[in-house]
Amino acid sequence: KACSYSCVYCQLGKTSENVVARQAFYQPFDILKEVKRKVANATKRNERIDYLTFVSDGEPTIDVNIGEEISLLKRIGIPIAVLTNASMLWLNDVKQDLLKADYVSLKVDAVSEDLWIRIDRPHKDLKLSAILKGIQDFAEAFKGTIVTETMLLDDIDYGNEFEGIATFLATLKKLNRAYIAVPTRPPAETWVKPAKEQAVNVAF
Repeated sequence: KACSYSCVYCQLGKTSENVVARQAFYQPFDILKEVKRKVANATKRNERIDYLTFVSDGEPTIDVNIGEEISLLKRIGIPIAVLTNASMLWLNDVKQDLLKADYVSLKVDAVSEDLWIRIDRPHKDLKLSAILKGIQDFAEAFKGTIVTETMLLDDIDYGNEFEGIATFLATLKKLNRAYIAVPTRPPAETWVKPAKEQAVNVAF
């Protein structure tokens, strides 16, 4: 699990490789070959495929080849989606890679430093201000569907955080939808519980 975050609610458990340096994991043409096989099998079963989605056991933009992989998979003729924690979007090469996708989901769990650190537990070299600016720049340039996801937890004093998140999201002029979520699978930390209905209603 190579990731720039080690989120307390992660269903994959604690991050084993907390990194921000991009690296290669697979050969892009091997991915194309395997996805083609999976698509062919699904087609034989008359299954409809909405998107080919990058959602790794970690952060997909850590993969330095993701841009090439997106380009190769587009040959199949199915839209490409990427689910990312958005922590690397301040890097121009990451931005350029994701601009090739058709659908991108960005994590925005917090816009204040203390909550961001407590919930997402970012790599020490990351800066929240740079990440938020990277999200804004990407949203301005992206031509496809862009959504955000905010995970809400119990026993967190959000204070005015919901207003801060809403204000930030309002700056993303091309945002198609903002999702609010609660953890439904066993989290990395045992103290993590889904936010109560009242908190979710306030966030809405």
